[in-house]
Amino acid sequence: MTTTYLGPLVGGRINQYANSAGQVYYHDTVAGTTSYAIPSGFQDGTGDTWTLDTTKSWPQWNNSRTGRAVLINPNPPPPQTYLDDINIKAALDLLVRVPDSGEHVYRRPIGDILRFIFPSSEGYSVVQETVSVNTHPDFCLFKVSQRPSGTLYQYEFMLVESKKPGEAWASTEDHLHDHLEGNGNDSKNCYGMVQIGLDVHFYKYENSNFSRIGGRMHLINDANNVVAWGRRIKDNPMPFV
Repeated sequence: MTTTYLGPLVGGRINQYANSAGQVYYHDTVAGTTSYAIPSGFQDGTGDTWTLDTTKSWPQWNNSRTGRAVLINPNPPPPQTYLDDINIKAALDLLVRVPDSGEHVYRRPIGDILRFIFPSSEGYSVVQETVSVNTHPDFCLFKVSQRPSGTLYQYEFMLVESKKPGEAWASTEDHLHDHLEGNGNDSKNCYGMVQIGLDVHFYKYENSNFSRIGGRMHLINDANNVVAWGRRIKDNPMPFV
């Protein structure tokens, strides 16, 4: 396995390395032991600062107090789109490298993308259904409201169909239409989304009318538009009772 030397911890006794996957491990030069656990006394603490190591040809940040090295920025700037989220970016990068991935792999980034646009701090919750037949949508986005009495009310804000490339848009839209038609809201009003491969489209089911919203967008090339349309939908809720 390829290893990369990252430098010593403060004191020089323990050296740090990264394996080929970027996982950091520690070698005690006195005891002759190797461990992936952060050595005792070198854990990060409140108030620690980090500096970019400009002597390296790869991105590396070092803890100014302990010398501990990390390969992901510990203080990243606020994300502007979901592409700034490293977990979402990693999932999308995989799909670009391996476009013939299975449907379950194409579903991996969608949940986190929805959570980025519709965060729990605003009362949203994303649930991925586990059934393998088309009796339920692949994802359900719930929203919580609070009644004047103080009790909570959860309703279906958006239903999502998520498919791998090659699936027909018409039949997938038909499935979404069926799910929206049978949603659990008293008014039956609900938003929808279809993802096929790396393309998405938003929909609206209002007063028993099913319609497309905006245009078809690419999750990577049109990320700003995907976020903008998601926020536009949030700003235009439909009555659910």
